[in-house]
Parts: sequence; structure tokens; C-alpha cells
Amino acid sequence: MNATQRPRQPGTKIISSEAIAGIGITVGGLGILCLLLGWAEQMRSVPRIAMIWLGLGTVLVILGGLTAASARSRDRR
Repeated sequence: MNATQRPRQPGTKIISSEAIAGIGITVGGLGILCLLLGWAEQMRSVPRIAMIWLGLGTVLVILGGLTAASARSRDRR
């Protein structure tokens, strides 16, 4: 991919709101997968590993939700 010949105008966004929302949805989806893996480990009676996966999944779901929500509010300004 070739670099553009024109420099970026001052005040333009570096990353679009749609891209930020996509990143948030992806991180949230990974969090859901971690929650499912933690639940599977709990069903296998491995509580230590399950708590790690459940904690990581919870953090990722919250972080992804906040990222996706901030992208929507950023577009309104």
C-alpha cells in the first residue's frame, strides 16, 4: 500500500468511530469466549483456572462494552 502524497489535514480523525466500535465488539466477543472457557473449566472441577478465565472474561466484556459505547458518543460531537 502506497503512502498518500497529501498530508493529513489538522483536526481530522486518525481512527473512525466505526473502527473503534468494531474493536470494542471484538474485545467483548473475546471476553465472552473467555467466560465460556471459564465455565467449561468450572464444569471440569478446576476452580483455580476457572476463576482466572472468568475474571479475564469479565474484564474484557466490560472493556469492550465501554469501548463500543464511547465510539457511539464520540460521533455525536
